[in-house]
Amino acid sequence: MKKIIKWIEKRKKKAAKKSILSKVGTAKGRRFIPRRKKIFDGITSFLMVVLLVIIVVILGITCWKERNIELDFKFFSQLRSAKESNQIIRGDRIIISFSGPVQIESVKRNLVIEPLLDFEGDWINNHQLQLIIKDDLTPDFNYRLKIRNFKSKWGVPNQEKEVVFSTDPLPKLKSIYPVEGQTEVEVQGAITFEFEEPLASQYYLKIKTDPVFEFEDVKTKDKNKIVIKPATNLSFDAEYHLTAEIRSRNYFDFSRKVAEVSFKTEKPPVVIYGLDSNGVPTKTRNRLKLAEPKIMVGKYIDIDLSEQNLYIFENGRELGAYKVSTGLRGMDTPAGEFKIMARYFRPWSAKYGLFMPWFIQFTNQGHGIHELPEWPGGYKEGANHLGIPVSHGCVRLGVGPAKLVYDFAEIGTVLVIHY
Repeated sequence: MKKIIKWIEKRKKKAAKKSILSKVGTAKGRRFIPRRKKIFDGITSFLMVVLLVIIVVILGITCWKERNIELDFKFFSQLRSAKESNQIIRGDRIIISFSGPVQIESVKRNLVIEPLLDFEGDWINNHQLQLIIKDDLTPDFNYRLKIRNFKSKWGVPNQEKEVVFSTDPLPKLKSIYPVEGQTEVEVQGAITFEFEEPLASQYYLKIKTDPVFEFEDVKTKDKNKIVIKPATNLSFDAEYHLTAEIRSRNYFDFSRKVAEVSFKTEKPPVVIYGLDSNGVPTKTRNRLKLAEPKIMVGKYIDIDLSEQNLYIFENGRELGAYKVSTGLRGMDTPAGEFKIMARYFRPWSAKYGLFMPWFIQFTNQGHGIHELPEWPGGYKEGANHLGIPVSHGCVRLGVGPAKLVYDFAEIGTVLVIHY
């Protein structure tokens, strides 16, 4: 009986143990199946979030681009060649390139040039516009091209965009001659304007003078310089006032003053009668005009029989003017072109019984240029006759000038004698 009872209890324990194991196995299976599903669901959710973020980023970038369309401005000449700067004139072209398509009508309504300019617009496509300037532009002036609140192709408004362009700038004046307050300006001298860069073709220099005088342009290889010269000599010892303005060939109302100077011309030239031992003139007389050189290269001596003056020139520049006494009527000094034949320090004239200091011979007949004839006792003949034809054919010079001319002349130096 006891064995039966033990066997029953043993069977109950086995059954209970089996029941416990069965419950544990069922619980384990239930935990395994939901865990795989949760991992799958998590990956799906993550991918959906990533996709959503990508979509949001793409939409954000697209919206940002629509709201921030970039503009590129290029400038072209009338011949359609690209310009290196944004300086334009009438007929030039401006190409506006948009970084994305835009609503053409919104650009047309909101495009303006300040100050107001007339232009012609031509759309190349929905993101490129060509403008042709139709008005004359104010010289040396800045303009602003603005496009206010235009819209992209999808209607997204953009902030105002602008570019500054200008006309050719005026070159700055670097220097001017004569300078303000200058004196002793040559009556035949040139007036020079030097700029930092050449004057553009659309500009020219307008010069006004007081007193008024006519002038002519002087050609120069330096493109930065404008040189003028009086058509006739200015007055001696006179004050002049000069103003210079840059003006435009296209914009007639434009003018810009670039220079204003006052200067005084040289004192009248003098003719010298004689010099003391220190080389100081003992007597002079003002001349009404400068002598015109007849030879522009090298040395030469010029004698004006009408004025009774002798001039020495080198390369067209007057080095001295001296009063002379030439041959009296019937014993005239010969006119023409000669060459210096000989030079003598203090020759004796047996014919007249006089010394002829600083003698310069120019004809085979014995004509020459010399100092006032000197008697053996030292007296100088004819000092009061300088300026009057009283000689026997030679050309007399005062004391001092004769030595200067003698030192200047060389064998072969040209001598021109004329009325």
